[in-house]
Amino acid sequence: MFTHDKAAVYRRRAQEARAVAKCLSLTDERQKLLDDANRFDVLAELEERHGASFVLAPQPHEDALLRRGEAAIAEASRLREAHRQILMRTAQQVERMQQIEQELDPLFLHPYWELGMVRAMLAHA
Repeated sequence: MFTHDKAAVYRRRAQEARAVAKCLSLTDERQKLLDDANRFDVLAELEERHGASFVLAPQPHEDALLRRGEAAIAEASRLREAHRQILMRTAQQVERMQQIEQELDPLFLHPYWELGMVRAMLAHA
């Protein structure tokens, strides 16, 4: 692999880590991903400066980055589902409020002292 290619891989991984970090709501996890992104940027710079003469031992930490990325995607899915459920409940509440509004509209055409008679007439109808 050419030096430029390694640097490009490090830059791409840094960009991916930052993209995942933007989606996270957990501050600690976001900071870990941003730290990883900064580490990849440093590796890319070192690779560009020193080329093939710079050898770095493989990091087991990279697997942890993938696990955190997967956790971030799982959290995003969970939040997306929660958002969908909130939207459904909100739509149901709006529908119920419209039904109540339809029931109350005929009553509001009359003064409050006549509401008892209007209710009685609507009940017999």
